[in-house]
Amino acid sequence: MIFHKPSKQAMVHPPKTGTITMHNFLRAAGWKALPNTHAKTERFIKDYPNLNDYTIYGFFRDPLKRFESAVLYVKRTPNVSKNFEKIVLQNGFDKTAEMTSYDTVVDIFLSLKDAMPVFFRPQTVWLDHPKVTTLDFDNFESELRRITGDYKNEIPVLNKSTDFGRSVITDKVREFVRQEYAADYQFAKDVLGKEY
Repeated sequence: MIFHKPSKQAMVHPPKTGTITMHNFLRAAGWKALPNTHAKTERFIKDYPNLNDYTIYGFFRDPLKRFESAVLYVKRTPNVSKNFEKIVLQNGFDKTAEMTSYDTVVDIFLSLKDAMPVFFRPQTVWLDHPKVTTLDFDNFESELRRITGDYKNEIPVLNKSTDFGRSVITDKVREFVRQEYAADYQFAKDVLGKEY
């Protein structure tokens, strides 16, 4: 979480929703980070009760795009990718991180989720909280500018997915994500009025 004491605003950080870009922009605007930035909302509020007086925001991203972004992140990030390849091998697939298909990721998902839970938690873990106002990731820049009032400084995009390890999103993957993140899909419909 990152917060701005003068305006009494804070942002939660569901991974793979532009959090590094957001964090960098907000820090430059004078916001401060709390330790363990990806911790759950209720944990922050319990540890920092003054947050009850804050307006708290968080971005929601299309669950399928977020899933792909998380997979690409764990495939390309040096220390994490070694762990990813180890899990792939332990599950009987002799593939490098780059060559592992999204279908294989679905097959080994329980092992991945156990080893790297923060990347694969539903967004509702952070956003489905009475203190959180959910923002649409599709309006990322305009929402950040509205919240900060900063309409002139650049918002550099950081930690953007590359084509390293990109695979085909098959019907198997689409169906898996729809089931695994059913709560996120329903949340988007209920809160943002969007169906993905």
